[in-house]
This record gives sequence, structure tokens and C-alpha cells, in this order.
Amino acid sequence: MKYRLSKSEAERLKKAICVTLANPFIDDIEDFIWEAIFSYTKKLPVIDPLTSIRSKRLFDIVDKKHKIGWSAKAVQWKITPTAKFELVIQRADIFKKAKSLGFSKLTKHSPVQLLGQALLKHWYVEKVTKDAKYQDVKDMRVCILLKSRDRKKFIYFEESITEYKNSDIEWRWTDTSKTGLQGVRKADGLCIFRWYPNQKQLFESFVVSKHSLTFELAPRRLPVADVVDLLGRRLGRK
Repeated sequence: MKYRLSKSEAERLKKAICVTLANPFIDDIEDFIWEAIFSYTKKLPVIDPLTSIRSKRLFDIVDKKHKIGWSAKAVQWKITPTAKFELVIQRADIFKKAKSLGFSKLTKHSPVQLLGQALLKHWYVEKVTKDAKYQDVKDMRVCILLKSRDRKKFIYFEESITEYKNSDIEWRWTDTSKTGLQGVRKADGLCIFRWYPNQKQLFESFVVSKHSLTFELAPRRLPVADVVDLLGRRLGRK
């Protein structure tokens, strides 16, 4: 399921991005900065890393009242109306964890569908489901900000985490050297997952839709001295 921001949320998002990029001490919108912007957009508390330990669980932002959890990502990408983009969702060492995943042994020579089954179990069972239970999340989503290289064009993308079954995906090696494994969605032939045995990184692909918010901004950096003086006065430091 895909989601839209309300009009007021969209304005809060744009305002927060502009203010963030105006600060010359911030070089980009990523990681905690994106999480803080999104929390502000949704009027949710921002977890302060100076006073709290940031969780390594899947859901970076949680609406405890409505039990909604978001995995937040910000990615530089070419902004197009139907952009297909991908990002790393997990480090999945299924060879090392074969037994704990319920397999006697896994190698590059194992049947590809068996490797794919292990990858889906590693992601959905060992990560998504466990973290959702631990964080008391019932509605599991991703919230992704795509940003152009010059940080003037953006796409906000939000959808439910899709839980694919083994029967939904066909797995195949990209070449005879077996450097990369692809998981292709049988319904439409779209490559949804990519996994590399050497780096152990699992990628997932997403496609921008009409539900995604596309917008342009004209970020303006403030002089360092102005920002220091402004915040210094607010902190009571002259």
C-alpha cells in the first residue's frame, strides 16, 4: 500500500528541508537528519542522539499511538516521474548463518531458489518480523527521500513493507562467475532484490508512483556567522 502526505505535512516537510540546508554546518540530508525531518513532518518526538542511544532496530521512527513504524532512508538519485531506485536494506551473510536459518549448509553452489529462500527468511523473519514485535509496530512502512545531486529536486516516497513469499520471486545469478544474485518478481519481471555473496549486501528496488510527492526547492545557505549569532543568542551566549 502506498501513502500520501497531507497538505500540511507536505509543507512541513519542505520547510524543514529548506531550514536544514540553510545551515552551513550540515552538509546533507541523510541518516539521523532525515529521521529528524520526517519526525517533524509527522509531529512525532525526535530522538535526540545527544541524550539517547539510537536504536539499531529496523524502524527508525515509531508512532506509538497508532503503532506505525517507518524505516527511513535518504538516497541521491536521478529524479524522474517513474524512477526505479534501489538501496541496501540489510547485510545478509546467509552462508555463515545457514544453520540458524534452518539450512544444513549454503554455498554459491546451492540451488538458487534455496539461496533466495534463505535471503527472504534472513530479511523478513529475522529482521522485519522480530523488530516489529520488539518495537510494537503493526503497520510497517518505508519513508524514503530521493534527492537530486544539486539538492533542488526531491521525491518523497512512502509505502508498506512488501513481504514477498518464496513463490513470488525467481532467483538467478547475473553471470557464470556468480558475483551477484537477482530476485525477479514473477508477476511483472521486475528485479526486486540483488545480493552479492562477497559483500553480503542485500538490495531492494522500489518504483516511484503517482502517489509519490515530487517537488522542487531553492535551498539557500546562510553565512556561518549569522547562524552562530542567531543560535548563540537563542542559547543565551553573546
